[in-house]
Amino acid sequence: MNLKALRKHWDLFASRDPLWAILTHPDRTDSRWDKREFFETGVWEIGQSLAQVEALIPGLRKRRALDFGCGVGRLTQPLAQHFEEVYGVDISASMVKQAKDFNQHGDRCQYVVNQIDDLRIFPDGHFDFIYSNITLQHMPPRYSRRYIAEFVRVLAPGGALLFQLPSTARDPGSRMGRVVRTFYYGFVWDLLHPGTPYMGMYGMPMDEVVRLVASNGGRLIHAAPDPAAEPEWEGYRYLVTRITPESGVVLSGP
Repeated sequence: MNLKALRKHWDLFASRDPLWAILTHPDRTDSRWDKREFFETGVWEIGQSLAQVEALIPGLRKRRALDFGCGVGRLTQPLAQHFEEVYGVDISASMVKQAKDFNQHGDRCQYVVNQIDDLRIFPDGHFDFIYSNITLQHMPPRYSRRYIAEFVRVLAPGGALLFQLPSTARDPGSRMGRVVRTFYYGFVWDLLHPGTPYMGMYGMPMDEVVRLVASNGGRLIHAAPDPAAEPEWEGYRYLVTRITPESGVVLSGP
């Protein structure tokens, strides 16, 4: 699946049932998410995540934060309660439009459509905190690799990058089976099911993630098992900071 197809599918999800597409609880299909309850899940998630980050990276600055894969702003909105500026980025223009409608923080919270495989819209070292949850898992690894490298680039020295990604399929099947599934969902699905969105799942081995972070100037602080893609996948949440290329040391504090 390329980025054009990915964008098309998420625009379709946004037009049908955007809240369920973001949080796929089985009892919330057919637009049964209560909006207040939906956004409260984001308040809890961001509170827990920041508590974890600040315990491991004391003195985290609170100037700018990035929510990558923001959808309708479930996590972007509570981030705006902690940071001076927050940016939500998504590949789907339809999701971003709805996020802007839900925005309760004015210009403090900006939403941006990004439909290319990098974050060139932001300069180096721009964000003190970058968060991405249940987003990278829906794009092929050739794109998630690129975005992880970009996360480190736009992360400020001493800042915190926290992201989730499946690692290993519990029952990956044969190599030929994976090739067939990739071909089917990448090239045949749209022919047989026109107008029906498909939510792909992809992973990246943990050791590859660690090497990718290090090769782009990041330092892994912590990796913990994450259940977001279970039961089909094992997965992890990675906490990363950025080191200065001159000294190789981590900067922290204001």
